[in-house]
Amino acid sequence: MIHVAIVSHGHENLLIASGMGGLRDAAADMHVWIKDNHPSPALKAYCLQHGISYTDDKPGLGFGENNNYLFDLISNSVGFAEGDSFIVMNPDITISADTITTLVENMRRDAFPVATINLYRDEQHLYVDANIRRFPNVISLLRMVAVRSLSEPYDKQSMTDACHVDWASGAFLAFDARHYRALQGFDTRYFMYFEDVDICYRSRQLLGKGVRFYPQLHATHTAAHKNRNLVSRHASWFFRSFLKFLSRRYFVYDRRSNLSAPK
Repeated sequence: MIHVAIVSHGHENLLIASGMGGLRDAAADMHVWIKDNHPSPALKAYCLQHGISYTDDKPGLGFGENNNYLFDLISNSVGFAEGDSFIVMNPDITISADTITTLVENMRRDAFPVATINLYRDEQHLYVDANIRRFPNVISLLRMVAVRSLSEPYDKQSMTDACHVDWASGAFLAFDARHYRALQGFDTRYFMYFEDVDICYRSRQLLGKGVRFYPQLHATHTAAHKNRNLVSRHASWFFRSFLKFLSRRYFVYDRRSNLSAPK
């Protein structure tokens, strides 16, 4: 079974208009779960009508904690079977069910438990979304001054075959459910931003499984990029999460990896 987790923050109109990002009428082996952080009677009724699981419990959680909540909800209600997938997907993603099914088939074939696809910023798929990037490090602040980006995006235009990347945006991340559990989900110490960097780093550094990128599989992501306003609350969350990631990378994950490495 493929379980798709979507967290809505007042996105009911978008989700209803897009038919749950294109997944409303997915096959029986795919189930969509909605956590509504701004409870909407219209979204609740829509989900009930179309067989989509809906919850508005515990509104106001951060990105990682919301997705962990849905993972636990699935575990405790229907359970995860061997080979099941857990996919984290933003409400502003539009994708076909066939694309997700193909992604999961490729992940199983390649034996990689965490993966992503090629996101675009427009429906015609002309403008790429920088959803795959290299891990930030201690000199990333210099990069921020120069190009207003703390991490370096890959040149997706030159990538034609499936390959490994450092990390992928939490806008769309696919996990083998057992691997997500082994990672203990997202680190809830991040309220917003860098929890996707963190979980990808932990997957590679602590469990030996990097992120698999499938460039031939496409979806649309109409992102808002609220963190780009340097005086906004989102910018504050962004920079605090960046510093938190650097601290955990160098003083927790790398040390733990070195301690477990063979002598």
